[in-house]
Amino acid sequence: MFGRDKKDESGKTRNDAAPASAVLGRGHFFKGEITGEEDLTVMGYIKGRIDLKNNVLTVEKGGRVDGDIVVNELILFGSVNGNVYASSRVFVAAEALMRGDITAARISISDGAVFKGSIKMEDSLEKVFPAKEKSESKPAKEKSKPKKEEGDSLIS
Repeated sequence: MFGRDKKDESGKTRNDAAPASAVLGRGHFFKGEITGEEDLTVMGYIKGRIDLKNNVLTVEKGGRVDGDIVVNELILFGSVNGNVYASSRVFVAAEALMRGDITAARISISDGAVFKGSIKMEDSLEKVFPAKEKSESKPAKEKSKPKKEEGDSLIS
């Protein structure tokens, strides 16, 4: 239906659909962590971490992400405020704004782009992707109050 299913030479049905991708439209705002197994295009605003290790994140002109990004590839035409970890490449277009550190195998920043941060180039996935934060919470140490000894006075 709709031209997606076609028959090959042997008569078997095959699916010619484009790879799955999701879009956050211009009028949308999302707050929280995004994880997934498909490409994502951001035209709106995301506040939070994006974890698409095996996929492509495209931030279109007018799109904005405030949070860390872990992806295979980042294509940036809009704005990112956060650290980026990409196993393949990061492309920052001339009209883009990037504030944060970039760790990737390949990086391309176009003339005219605004970039404030540091760049670290790594060739292996283990070095690119940050370790997951441990959610172990240590009990807070109680502050010890100075002991009042005999003869001590509150008035000096």
